[in-house]
Amino acid sequence: MRLVPNHFFHLSADEACLLSVTAFVIGLVIGPLLAAWANRLCDEPPRRRETLITTLLTGCLFALGTFAIVALEGQRIHEVIPSVFWRNGRLLSHFVLLALLITATATDLREYIIPDWITYSGTLFGVLLATVSGDTQLIHFWVDWNHPLVGAMGPEIPEWIKQHPHLHGLAWSLAGATVGAGITWLSRLISSFVLGQEAMGFGDVTLMAMIGSFLGWQPMVFVFLLAPFCGIFVGIAVKTMLNRSFVPYGPYLSVAALIVMFYWRWIWQWEPTPHVSIRKLFGDIPSLAILAAVSFVLLSVLLAIARWWRGSALIVVEFPDQVGEGGGRRAEGGDGAKNGETPIP
Repeated sequence: MRLVPNHFFHLSADEACLLSVTAFVIGLVIGPLLAAWANRLCDEPPRRRETLITTLLTGCLFALGTFAIVALEGQRIHEVIPSVFWRNGRLLSHFVLLALLITATATDLREYIIPDWITYSGTLFGVLLATVSGDTQLIHFWVDWNHPLVGAMGPEIPEWIKQHPHLHGLAWSLAGATVGAGITWLSRLISSFVLGQEAMGFGDVTLMAMIGSFLGWQPMVFVFLLAPFCGIFVGIAVKTMLNRSFVPYGPYLSVAALIVMFYWRWIWQWEPTPHVSIRKLFGDIPSLAILAAVSFVLLSVLLAIARWWRGSALIVVEFPDQVGEGGGRRAEGGDGAKNGETPIP
């Protein structure tokens, strides 16, 4: 990976690294504010060292995001070249999303809720920004790399996208929110059928809608696919820092969103073989349908394995609804599992 940007942000390598250090300092300032916001949204008091962990995590993620996006050009792709103003605006908007995800993770880890104040306001902000700017997308609403003349003419992009950028901004942002919420809602239905209980709360649905309003519908597919693998690392981190044996699903989605957001360039342009390409897949509707079907089949298999593993120790009990989670049902067993939580082995 190159360290010197090719004039995308008009910064030298040294300037990009200095900007990353600056972002770390800014994160250390914003971190306590996010922790205070999480405290206001929760009834339970923060755990010991939670504010310190939130502050350090915010600083590190701000620095990592700046380094990945600016120094490594993690969002630069040939199909989308925003204006100089809006490529910086897109960077700032993604840090807004990062701050929202940190706060949502803090509340989810503490009380197993993702407040609507975070997800609804975040979704509204994402859609409005995309519409007003018309130039903050990671990838256009539709890009086709499968037409015969792609080698000579490049990918096919619908003409209306070029002629109506603000309408396109509204379209890709709403599509991202719809796909993000839709695949998560379907996952809840499947988990209810396979496990006999919801593996995700409604707060996870609105969280994915918020993420999709910032990133678009194509990135949301990867967020959904990466989330279970992120659970391994998130679970180990939470077990180490907070001594928790169970983790809600929201943090997995947040970590997956950050990976996709920071390293979108390499995800979108990945071609494992000359005949297999990620970006070609997203221009072919039958291939997308097959991918969706395979993903939900694999999800069902994983949930069935989880049900077999937990066995008869699971007892489902009713609790009152909680803000932002919907459904209001939790599961408890001898290991203390709750609704929307994933056990850490």
